[in-house]
Amino acid sequence: MIVSMKKVSLVVLDSQREASLEALRDVGVMHLDLQPEQGERFHDLLGKKDLLKRAIGALPDRDGKAPAPVDGPVDLDAALAIAKEVDAASQREFCCHEEIALYRREIDRLSAWGDFDPRDIAALKEKGVDIRLCEISKAQLAEMPAGIQPFIISESKTGYRIAAVIRDASVAFPFEETHLPQDRLSEIPGLIDIKTAEADRHAAEVHSHYANKPMLQRALAQVDELLGFDAAVTSMKKDGPIAYITGFIPVKKADALSAAAAKHGWGLIIADPADGEVVPTLVENPWWIRAINPVFSLLGTIPGYKEFDISIWFLLFFTIFWAMIIGDAAYGLLFLLFTIVGRIVFRKAPFEPFLLLFITSIATITWGAITGTWFGAEAVARHSAFSWMVVPEIASFASMAKGQTDVFVMHVCFLIGCVHLTIAHIMCFIRQFPSLKAYAEVGRLSLLWGLYFLVRMLVLKMELNPVAIYMVGGGLLFILVFAEQEGKFFAGMIKGFSNILMVLLGSVGFFSDIVSYVRLFAVGLASLEVAKSFNGMATGSLTSGNVLLIVLGVVVLFFGHALNIILSCMSLVVHGVRLNMLEFSGHLGMEWTGVEYRPFKRNSSDSNSI
Repeated sequence: MIVSMKKVSLVVLDSQREASLEALRDVGVMHLDLQPEQGERFHDLLGKKDLLKRAIGALPDRDGKAPAPVDGPVDLDAALAIAKEVDAASQREFCCHEEIALYRREIDRLSAWGDFDPRDIAALKEKGVDIRLCEISKAQLAEMPAGIQPFIISESKTGYRIAAVIRDASVAFPFEETHLPQDRLSEIPGLIDIKTAEADRHAAEVHSHYANKPMLQRALAQVDELLGFDAAVTSMKKDGPIAYITGFIPVKKADALSAAAAKHGWGLIIADPADGEVVPTLVENPWWIRAINPVFSLLGTIPGYKEFDISIWFLLFFTIFWAMIIGDAAYGLLFLLFTIVGRIVFRKAPFEPFLLLFITSIATITWGAITGTWFGAEAVARHSAFSWMVVPEIASFASMAKGQTDVFVMHVCFLIGCVHLTIAHIMCFIRQFPSLKAYAEVGRLSLLWGLYFLVRMLVLKMELNPVAIYMVGGGLLFILVFAEQEGKFFAGMIKGFSNILMVLLGSVGFFSDIVSYVRLFAVGLASLEVAKSFNGMATGSLTSGNVLLIVLGVVVLFFGHALNIILSCMSLVVHGVRLNMLEFSGHLGMEWTGVEYRPFKRNSSDSNSI
């Protein structure tokens, strides 16, 4: 759920500005309204932050035991001095590699010209013999201007490489020259060796500071904290002897801030946020719902303060979509195994990603078992150990199916879509009730389910329920009457009917949104067919009795199913996320324009100044 917020105005004596902010940071509950304009100190700290980040980036993690993390504050001056050394050595190493790459490009460019000393050509030019290198076509060679004597060095795909001697200085050279190198071709490998050794020395200098990486990381955290504090200081407004700053706090944290204000003698105004203000969003949920948080973090999406927290619905339907798109119980078992092993190995990692994988793995195993899909192999599905779990109406293989399973599964997809979108409109109704506008959501629900029956007829060739026509017509009427109600009923109704064209176009969107859920069936079927194809490719090898062919068959199965899993996971990101973030969120009217709640607090145990 999205936590309720209060707007706070904090007033302190200007002479106590920094001391008050230090105390406020210890309380750690207030999200500050920070101003974008910052002073010289702020930009100086930004430069130091960039330096530390570059130095840390130049010290990649090594295999084996990592250096122990640093607890408590570090000497920032010492850390910055080390960062400068690391950054300088890293830049020198980078320049060496750039020069090596340039030398190698020179070898590729000059190899067709043979080995010659460019200094000889320069010396001849000083004595009046002007020699230029160029590549020309056969036609250009035949039309060589008088006063230029060509000497063919070699033949290229398009013509010739020539050394042209300019006999008449008044004649313009009409061809594009090949620039002379600084060094002869035979000398360049030695220069590459010299630069490689130099790069290795700089790399060794960088790696010698690997043990200081935790110190630099700690210093970076301290600089971040100093940046936050400096931004808070410069964002405080002054009015005579007092200074003040505004921000937001969760309602349940108001008492803690009030107690701190009473203790330190601050002036404090706590009020409800005004309409139009950008209020930060804090989402708090039970541990099991937080399993979906890694997906939101990956997408970088935060609901607006006035929007909905869809975490529970996202988790529920994302799990269903995951199971239907992956579709294979054996794949689900692999995911579950990797999840358990991963959690054992990475005990200190956040638990939410592992919980999400655990939930979705169980769902995938369940769906795969009831459809009889185990590595896409019919023989496995028909085995008595697995066949008892298969539901014939949705079975993956015709020999185990009952009726038209494709039609039935598509029907299930449309039904899932309608239920998913119904939840969105019920949430909107509850949010708007008792306003008359809420009844437009009743119309949208009627339209949604009327179109559901129409989709069944058009896509699945099922008989149209006559009630559907009345549901669509009644739903459109409700939308036109109630969608624009703002207080005056008839004025709102007239305004609603004036938007009839947009409402009709919106109903087409409802139709396409329902149909879009068929992607669950289509992607799952594609995954099954890919698995069956690789199984068919490997079957002949596995039953041949030839050891080499058996090994080849195993390799085909391994890489084939590995590829199928990768493709399925990619489809999951594209389609499983889309149905939640576009179709469902679109029916909720969500724009995902939220600003994350970031309380002004102390992140490290101490921060010495620079």
